[in-house]
Amino acid sequence: MYLKQLFRHWTYQVFAPGTLLRRKYEAFKSLLAHDAVALELVADLEEMFYGKRLADRQRALWMTNRLSSAVSTMAGQLVEMNPTRYMDLPEYFRKIDFYVHMALELEQPEVGPPYILSLEEAGALPRLAGGKASNLGRAKALDGIPVPPGFVVTANAFNYFIDFNGLGEEIEKRLRQMVVGDRDLLARLTAEMQELILAADVPEEIARGIRYGVSEIIEGDDLIAVRSSALAEDGEISFAGQYASELNVQPNDVLEAYKRVLAGKYCPRAVAYRISNGLTDSETAMAVLVIPMVDADTAGVLYTRDPDCRGREAMGVYGVRGLGHGLVDGSTSPDKAVLTRETTPRLDADCTPDVGGLPSEESLVRLGQLAMRLEEAFGRPQDIEWAEDVTGKLYILQTRPLQEEREEALAAPEPLPMAVRPIAEGLERASTGAGCGKVYFASTGERIAQIPEGAVVVTPSLKPSLLTFIGKMNGVIAATGSRASHFASVARESGVPVVVGDVGDQLAQGRLVTVDGTHGAVYDGCVEEIMTRAREGQQVSARVVEQYAKVAPLTVRLNLTDPQSEDFTPMGCKSLHDVIRFCHEKSVNEMFAVMDKKGRGMHTAKRLETSLPLVMYVLDLGGGFFANAGEGKTVSPQDIKCRPMWALWYGLADDRVQWPSRLTAMDWEEFDKVSGGIFSFDSKLLASYGLISEDYLHLMVRFGYHFSVVDAICGPEQGANYINFRFKGGGAGFDQRLLRLEFIRRVLEHYGFETATRGDMIDAKCARLPENDIRRLLMRLGYLMAVTRLMDMRMDDEEQVAAEVERFINDAESRDG
Repeated sequence: MYLKQLFRHWTYQVFAPGTLLRRKYEAFKSLLAHDAVALELVADLEEMFYGKRLADRQRALWMTNRLSSAVSTMAGQLVEMNPTRYMDLPEYFRKIDFYVHMALELEQPEVGPPYILSLEEAGALPRLAGGKASNLGRAKALDGIPVPPGFVVTANAFNYFIDFNGLGEEIEKRLRQMVVGDRDLLARLTAEMQELILAADVPEEIARGIRYGVSEIIEGDDLIAVRSSALAEDGEISFAGQYASELNVQPNDVLEAYKRVLAGKYCPRAVAYRISNGLTDSETAMAVLVIPMVDADTAGVLYTRDPDCRGREAMGVYGVRGLGHGLVDGSTSPDKAVLTRETTPRLDADCTPDVGGLPSEESLVRLGQLAMRLEEAFGRPQDIEWAEDVTGKLYILQTRPLQEEREEALAAPEPLPMAVRPIAEGLERASTGAGCGKVYFASTGERIAQIPEGAVVVTPSLKPSLLTFIGKMNGVIAATGSRASHFASVARESGVPVVVGDVGDQLAQGRLVTVDGTHGAVYDGCVEEIMTRAREGQQVSARVVEQYAKVAPLTVRLNLTDPQSEDFTPMGCKSLHDVIRFCHEKSVNEMFAVMDKKGRGMHTAKRLETSLPLVMYVLDLGGGFFANAGEGKTVSPQDIKCRPMWALWYGLADDRVQWPSRLTAMDWEEFDKVSGGIFSFDSKLLASYGLISEDYLHLMVRFGYHFSVVDAICGPEQGANYINFRFKGGGAGFDQRLLRLEFIRRVLEHYGFETATRGDMIDAKCARLPENDIRRLLMRLGYLMAVTRLMDMRMDDEEQVAAEVERFINDAESRDG
């Protein structure tokens, strides 16, 4: 392929140089268009890779594929511009791209059996049963731990369900649009995914296993609970309250309940929580736990380490009458007991004021013994869901690692100044730490959806719908709820302070307050002594950044920063961003050197008729002339449509510049060498040249013994706009030429150009500016080229340079177009 490309390039170079110019320009324009796309993608990916914007991993994969495609095109177009120089670039790109795809490769879901596991089997198979069911299976295997019978519909069954119904592509299409910060988009996409699942069919081999499993664990018309048990649930990350569980399900309705639990995987708060913790969709495949309903007299949760009363050396038991649903969803304030952390725990009467919603003391002690046994077996403090039925029998329904307070939240605060008095104190501490912000009342779903960044949220209860927006909160004050709610569990994990107490009437919307979750108080204003942490919204889960640790250096990291470095080569490219930088820099250089002094390829160019004493030929690459320019061999400045040429010409033809009427500006140095009287003044060999399109200009202007080159794009696409300028030579002595060069350098740098000088040549450039700014700079540049035409002849010293610079800037800015 490349040999054919090389042969074609050489053929055009010899026999059709004009065609080669056009092909080079078309490749350049394509490269710049893809450069703009690629840089936008790099910026978006940087935000994702470094945790500034939370989005699904499928989105990262999709955007990276788009980036690879854009960069591949750029590399190909640079080769098209000059095959002899950049033939090896695509190979280096492919090598980088290979490692990029390896680093981002997502695990393929396993769709084969087993689809059903007994609860006993689940304990040893967390990758199939999910965290909740596996933990419960392990607990069931321990002697004396009362766990109801049950079975698990595995994560493989979920994957097969998706595959069987052909939902994979539809779900992926929505996941790659998923951005946590866009509430409306998140709500719409998750609703669509849930609808897809609810409308699908449960494969018969799974349905058969579920029906049989139900018949094995219940008798007659007993009700069942169908509970989520996603792969990452109830582990290092709790997912407390994120997923749906179906309670009091009739056996005949089990398949519909199963689908509702699967659909719950894609509720907005669960998706936002998963993404915020750096987990992929496949890493949270949904297994489902099915157990009989317990006819609960009392139910609740137990924390084997609960700092609420006796520091960390106590257990906290929270309970309500009947089912514990109102407890964990934050709608009910529970009764509480505190137990000592001993082999045979004791009830701490001082910390147990109310026991109406709790079992008997005997049952509480038994519950404490079971809890200590589970903590020992699992090797860390536990968050345990329990129930006692109407016969007095205890059941363990769930056990998971306890989400303990962050160390910085538990640190002893500095003593408060005596003048600081709380607005409210003695509040229940649902999540410790401290936060400061303006009060925002979130009493309805509509109000919750509008929670502003950094707010202290005042709410009637700790409802799960608040979880979606926890990243925006600096603190929470709830009228009801407790440490046992799902919201409080996630708040502790996130470092957001939460206090419970009905103090809303003491606060006003917009009032600045500090929430002290460590001491259960609220203060007026921001109390620095209480602020022991930076706001969590400015932090990011380490997992979010870690998941991209391998791919970020291969994609968005920029290593090629200096075009003059020896490493600025195809071999020096270590990332896709490097390839973008290399292609852009080299393509502009290629266009800057597109013309030589012989003007090859300009045989179809038109002579520009102008009152200025210039011999100039202009070649239209497409869209550079107005349609009525005619078919003749000459054009006038009024025929030129090219935006950058118009701007440059405006400055070059400034009527304040005095041009000699008898001296034509052309290449006098070349004329001296070859003239012998055989060349006319309008010879193409000695003339100036311009290549133009609607937004592109390449101009080589010969002014006697020096020449200037201007290469520019001036259009609506800011990222593609640039000006490159070169000035070289002169007829005066070397010192005088250097003084003129210093004048040019100072003027250009005043207008924001980057400059570099070598001998009697200066190169200047600016890039990625808005169209109007580029147009204005081209006007200045045209005027500069006209003014400096013979300036070297009258330059004597540095003081004269400074005076000329000041005069030029004043003159140039007194006439803006």
